Amino acid sequence: MNTMTLLSKSFPKVESYCSVHQVSKVQSGPYQICPKCAVSDVELHNADRQNEVDRMVRDKHFSGAMLPVRHAESGFKNYFVNENNRGQANARSQCVNYTKSISNGSKSNLIMVGSTGVGKTHLAVATARTLLSKGMFVRYITSEELAQRIMNAWGKDTKGQSEESVIYDFTQYHLLILDEYGLHDRDKRLELVHKVLYARYDAGKPTMLVSNLTISALQKDLGDRLWSRFQHDGLTVVECNWADQRVGVVA
Repeated sequence: MNTMTLLSKSFPKVESYCSVHQVSKVQSGPYQICPKCAVSDVELHNADRQNEVDRMVRDKHFSGAMLPVRHAESGFKNYFVNENNRGQANARSQCVNYTKSISNGSKSNLIMVGSTGVGKTHLAVATARTLLSKGMFVRYITSEELAQRIMNAWGKDTKGQSEESVIYDFTQYHLLILDEYGLHDRDKRLELVHKVLYARYDAGKPTMLVSNLTISALQKDLGDRLWSRFQHDGLTVVECNWADQRVGVVA
């Protein structure tokens, strides 16, 4: 028995009619109600509740990506493209195409290089937000923060986390966005960052690497073995060769 039938049969009808549904109202305690209006209210409440649950799940999903607060609304549509700068339009187009390929199951990597203030992080976050909206798991982190996360596992009070478990955690994301590559301290921290990149390659997971280094300097920093692996499943290279957009125009 549905809610409409239950209300109609379980409560006495009154002579008053609902002007919206043109049916007899029923007496419910001191109230006269329309069965159809009551059902609509319940359905509306359930829909509102579901929308609230969906919003909470979406917010938690996005918060897990740890996107920079400054770029909370950064997307492809609001990425500034100067009509006289074909490079900006090309960079956005390459990132859009890469995002589509990842959403379709591609395991390819992307490297984006350029000096500070050219909009690299904006495009990286736009990629993340697009994939997150499709239900994929994406993680944004700088190379310095990544190395520190692993080093923190060396302490005594790590609640069961080890270096291996932290590296494993970072292999689980559909896409890892590693920003500011090359700004981490050298030697040991570089080795830890490379361990994550190797682990993601072995797991068949794509990585987006964002750096202020030139392509040649980044290739040297990665080393021949890791550079080769980075190209194995396909590699998109985005070069942002224009002036700092924070000065005058925000990218």
